[in-house]
Amino acid sequence: MDFLSFKKLRLFKSQAPPPDKNHTPLSGPKPSRGKALKNFVRNPFVLVFLFVLVLAYLIAYLPSRSLRLPKEGAIASADIVAPADLTIEDTEATLARREEVRAQVLPIYVFNLNVQTNTETTVQQFFLAGREWLAQTASPAKKIDSLQKALQDKFDVEAGPTDLGFLVKMGFPSGLEDALLRLLGVPFSRGILVGKNLFFNREPERGLTLIKAGGESTVKVEEVLDMGEAKDLLYTAADTLEFPGRTKAVLANLASLFLSPNITFDKAKTNARQEWTAGQVEAVFYKIKRGKVLVRKGDEVTADVLRQIRIINSSLRGTPSWFINFAGTFLFLALIFLTLWYYLKSLMGADDARSRMTLLGLTLIVSLLVYKLCLFLSLVFSQNTAFPLLTHAESYAYAFPFQFGVLIFAFLTTVPVSLMYVIINSLTIGYLFRADFFLMIFSLIGGVAAMYGVKYFRRQKRTTTLRAGLFLIAPVNVFMVITLQLVREEGADLGLLAGSLLMALAGGVLSAALAFVLLPFVENAFGFVTQSRLLDLTNSDLPVLKQLALEAPGSYHHSLLVATLAEKAAEAIKLDPLLIKAGAMYHDIGKLKRPEYFIENRTRNIDTHRDLTPAMSALVIINHVKDGVEMAKKLRLPKAIQEVIEQHHGTSLVRFFYQKAKEKYDPEMHDIEEEQYRYPGPSPRTKEAALVLLADSVEAASKSLRSPTETHFKRVISAIIDGHIQDGQLDDCNFSLKELKTIASSFLETLDSIFHPRVDYPGYDFGDKQRPKHEEKNGNGRNPEQPDEIQNQ
Repeated sequence: MDFLSFKKLRLFKSQAPPPDKNHTPLSGPKPSRGKALKNFVRNPFVLVFLFVLVLAYLIAYLPSRSLRLPKEGAIASADIVAPADLTIEDTEATLARREEVRAQVLPIYVFNLNVQTNTETTVQQFFLAGREWLAQTASPAKKIDSLQKALQDKFDVEAGPTDLGFLVKMGFPSGLEDALLRLLGVPFSRGILVGKNLFFNREPERGLTLIKAGGESTVKVEEVLDMGEAKDLLYTAADTLEFPGRTKAVLANLASLFLSPNITFDKAKTNARQEWTAGQVEAVFYKIKRGKVLVRKGDEVTADVLRQIRIINSSLRGTPSWFINFAGTFLFLALIFLTLWYYLKSLMGADDARSRMTLLGLTLIVSLLVYKLCLFLSLVFSQNTAFPLLTHAESYAYAFPFQFGVLIFAFLTTVPVSLMYVIINSLTIGYLFRADFFLMIFSLIGGVAAMYGVKYFRRQKRTTTLRAGLFLIAPVNVFMVITLQLVREEGADLGLLAGSLLMALAGGVLSAALAFVLLPFVENAFGFVTQSRLLDLTNSDLPVLKQLALEAPGSYHHSLLVATLAEKAAEAIKLDPLLIKAGAMYHDIGKLKRPEYFIENRTRNIDTHRDLTPAMSALVIINHVKDGVEMAKKLRLPKAIQEVIEQHHGTSLVRFFYQKAKEKYDPEMHDIEEEQYRYPGPSPRTKEAALVLLADSVEAASKSLRSPTETHFKRVISAIIDGHIQDGQLDDCNFSLKELKTIASSFLETLDSIFHPRVDYPGYDFGDKQRPKHEEKNGNGRNPEQPDEIQNQ
């Protein structure tokens, strides 16, 4: 059925909605704090570097040569012997010697010549200001206070009135100015510290290093002055001047006011000198001959023995052979991950590609840790078991859960992404086991089997991973073990073959069990919305849906009808019907906060909007979207459903209250703007959110029809879709015209089946004998051909 026509489609909007930039999404932007760091970490190439670095370390680090580290005080169960001739750095002795040398470095102080220069300039300006004041002031002897305040404000020098009076009387002579400068030069030339009681580097005992323009020298504390000593020196030096006693006192007093420290402690240079000096100390080495017994069997393990073992192990891990292996592994994995990034980016958007690559990298890291743990356990079990089938250490590799990551990817992502993980996981396993080609093939075939198993048993429940592991991975593992044993010509060893077959079965079971346990954590961490999760969310017995049915029964019934409309339309255009059904069922949960303000929940005789202004009524209606998003976050609903709740009205206009405001207020007295009556948006960004928007509007509008016939439904659906197109609500969701026609046809079919006619009940007449004329004309105030304001509530 194709009734929706675009022959008269208007390509230019009749009334443009307000720009999205004026409508902040209800979820709100994330705080800007740490935004730069977050963007740096989210950079795909930074992620590639981090993942490659960790994976290369895990693969390249081969601890087989390291010595076993017993506990201090334990009795050695065997001789612990040095594995090779080693020249080992004694880090503790080296550190101790460097600390000793670092402590001997004298603290560095800097002699600042600019302090004296700046002080001399201030003195000159001080005297110049005094002379200018004298030239401009009549009866200066009576205005000493104003001069004192002016000089203090300008030079921050609080000269006493007696001294100022003396200078005024003398006329601020240049001779006194020169004498004051010479007097200040005496303590400045020796150097002035803030105070000698502030030393904390044992300067009084050791002295200090003083850096001047001409170089540096070591001086004793007694050779420099602090502020108290400098002032005493000023008064002593003033007595030697050839001036009257009164003049000497004034000069000494003024000099003490201009005095300031010109020697300061330089912490940065001191630390740099200490580090440089410590770096000149050569490392302390000692030699250990191969075969030297560090501790004999039966002896107690002492702290000194443990220290030697740790040093040896550290030396073994730092050998050049390991680093070369690490560098090669790093480059190898970097090439793989860069290829993976560009491949994923070509399949999906940058954000989804980054998310999938992050999941792949983290899963590989966890997988390698699990494989290494299994390696350790396999060595322990094979050496300590008495059961013949479990004594072959090489057979334990088949029991490793190589496929648990594949099961997670196959359950949560698409086939191309899962296949990439299968390939990279297989290459990693082959590399980890010293280029074991056969084990790499074993993992590759098992991974493909895991992918097919998830597809075959479907993704409705997490138990799919268990079924795939038991009924596909385990049998394929057994088949591959037999094949590889024959290729290696090891089939004659029945004990090894039997043990390998047992391990192959265990590998399938362990992979399935580990995937089943980790799957919920991965779902929550990366925001995947699985079919099983959606089935749980659409259960009408959930508390929030029960609350909606009890407290807002009209909204609950409306949500069920919207879900029915949207789900069927989703099937028609090949979208996820279960996701859209869940989004539709939750799209109006925000109405729980004020259910009585929405028409579908109101009783016949109570109008809660009667005492509200149109603007306030519109705000109450609009806020149900924000309230719904907040509830969704508290309920931890998936992000996709939160987006449906947030966008299911887009930036559409609450027409009823907008029109009511225009009718109520005089346009010349009140400026009624559309922005005040529009939802904050954003407009639907996904097809799922847009489909719920259309279903919501169509369902609400269909309730306004007095005569629910197919013709009227067609008019309603056409008007709704055309109205949203003209309003710009479908601009960002990428619906094609063909899809809109398919949606319209699906809506019509669903509405027609919901409002289908029923046979009359014999003997009953439920209709009115005679409908009032005004009802026949107006249809109880509802237009049978067009949607009314209900769609906006």
